[in-house]
Amino acid sequence: MIIDTIKSKLTNHLFQQNEWLKKDLSKHRSKSILFNVGPIHYALIINESGLPEYRSHIDAYDAEIKLSIASAVELMRGNKKAHIEIKGDIEFATVISGLLRDIEWDYEDDLSQIVGDIPAYHLVKLGKKVINTAKKTSFNIADTFAEYWLEEKPLIAKKRLVEQFNNEVDRLRFDVDRLELRLKKL
Repeated sequence: MIIDTIKSKLTNHLFQQNEWLKKDLSKHRSKSILFNVGPIHYALIINESGLPEYRSHIDAYDAEIKLSIASAVELMRGNKKAHIEIKGDIEFATVISGLLRDIEWDYEDDLSQIVGDIPAYHLVKLGKKVINTAKKTSFNIADTFAEYWLEEKPLIAKKRLVEQFNNEVDRLRFDVDRLELRLKKL
């Protein structure tokens, strides 16, 4: 399948650019892991040289990391409390997830082979600027909607108002318990 070929070439290229992975993964040779992000499945196996390789299918996995698309988005936003389910060899899954967090793609180098060094540098600089602007804009839009739904058309409650309501309910419950005790004494 064409998609599997693309996944394989991109994955292998990315890991070859990050050969520092070999040091941490050399003791996990021949182990495999499956990533399930919503409907997307991605399998890796650690080859003999200590680098992960993409595989379209593996019969049995040593570890599995499963998360919803919403959790994946939360992780990308930097929320470390996103729900992640890990099965199998937890040490191996932890090592892999930690390494994947630190992996970097040298896209400027790859692009320079196509268009040359100077255009690649400027394209990457422009791309970073566009991505940062889009990211800031999307967060600003989200904040604007949240503020609108909190202030103008309250669909969501503010955290302090919820806490205040909970405290008042607790105080009322305590007062009712005290009143019941007084009534029993009478």
